Amino acid sequence: MDATGETSSGLFQDRDVKLPGMSEEDVEELKASLETGNLSEAAQKAQEALELSKNTELNIAITGESGAGKSSFINAMLGLADDDEGAAEVGITEMTTEPTAYLHPMLSNVKMWDMPGIGTPSFRPDTYFQQVSFARYDFFIIIMSKRFTSRNADLAQEIQKMGKKFYFVRAKVDEDLRNESRKRNYDQETTLQTTRDECVERLRREGVSSPQVFLISRWDFDQYDFPQLRKTLANELDSHKRHIFLLALPNISGPILDKKKEALKSQIWKRALKSCAIAAVPIPHLSVSCDIDILVESMTEYCKVFGLDEESLVKLSKQVRKPVSRLKDVIKTPLAKEILREVALELLSMVSGSAMSPILSVYYISFKPTIFFGEQRYKEMCETAIKIKKYISLLPVLGTVIATQISFLATYNALHSFLEVVAEDAHRVLTEALEVAEKKSV
Repeated sequence: MDATGETSSGLFQDRDVKLPGMSEEDVEELKASLETGNLSEAAQKAQEALELSKNTELNIAITGESGAGKSSFINAMLGLADDDEGAAEVGITEMTTEPTAYLHPMLSNVKMWDMPGIGTPSFRPDTYFQQVSFARYDFFIIIMSKRFTSRNADLAQEIQKMGKKFYFVRAKVDEDLRNESRKRNYDQETTLQTTRDECVERLRREGVSSPQVFLISRWDFDQYDFPQLRKTLANELDSHKRHIFLLALPNISGPILDKKKEALKSQIWKRALKSCAIAAVPIPHLSVSCDIDILVESMTEYCKVFGLDEESLVKLSKQVRKPVSRLKDVIKTPLAKEILREVALELLSMVSGSAMSPILSVYYISFKPTIFFGEQRYKEMCETAIKIKKYISLLPVLGTVIATQISFLATYNALHSFLEVVAEDAHRVLTEALEVAEKKSV
């Protein structure tokens, strides 16, 4: 077995190495990747899995009756105002005459398809799917309004025959609640449940078995049944499409932000394994340079996923009618465009020392950082840690083993720490935006 093979088979064995945020499933997947004894091969598999998750296409078809609110639903899912660039055109009459793709602002492989309304002169239920390229879509969301017609059921039955998933969304529920609230014995939950039951019963009478109906308001998108819809869609997608779906959700609630953090956290070890494999190559500076590349790419992605980039913040400021500077005031991490190699190097320096301490002590190398060091001494230790990281792989066998473990832990801890902070920033931005929205509604 070569040096990388020995490194792979012995990586983290008999070491009490704690990886914050790493689930038991991730640990088992990591062990399985390393069982081959070939670190380069394990890293390649991890990289392929990352690329698959990143490039997997998700095509969501939004269909239903003309004027039911398909375009508004698409814009809400994409986190866009109706007059934003790239938003679906909204109109009282049917605006869509052919399937139109709307790309996610940050994830070009996620497409929301605005489908022509069924029952229009050009599109009939019996020929609808041939005209809209049925096979390309992962699932269908059928938008219904208060005016129920049998065409909704006809559409669902055709989708069911072709083996695709479909979900009913009863849109404009806020209008129903506003109308019902004028009644003397109004109760919101009772009204919602009655509306839901009526939709289900009508669909059953039209021959749809076990229909799933979700009540949605475009203007209160995180309320009513949207959380249940989000969970249902995520649970019924395969792992790669589920990952991209979660990242594509609009940043409109705390639970969504938490789900995004979990999705990103589950991939950190794969990025760290790539760093680990590079560290096994005995070339000075290579490991540090590649680690910085990994950090810059990952940290920039994290910022964009949470909407902490200039474009997303400007859009949000317009939506809540608040200066973008106020939103930026609550952000502690750099924005996406501000994540340069110098920023990544500083973070890598900070975590490399802590990564070295438990590993080097195993090999009887004295390295005991303490909280009693002053700021200047700590800075010097970080710089020393980076220097050691640059050259340690040159030591025969033992140097390679130490270098790979240091690189894995340093990259893992750096990304985990940054993800925690950037998620906290996203929560603060959301809180600031919601405070404005609440004041406007008063």
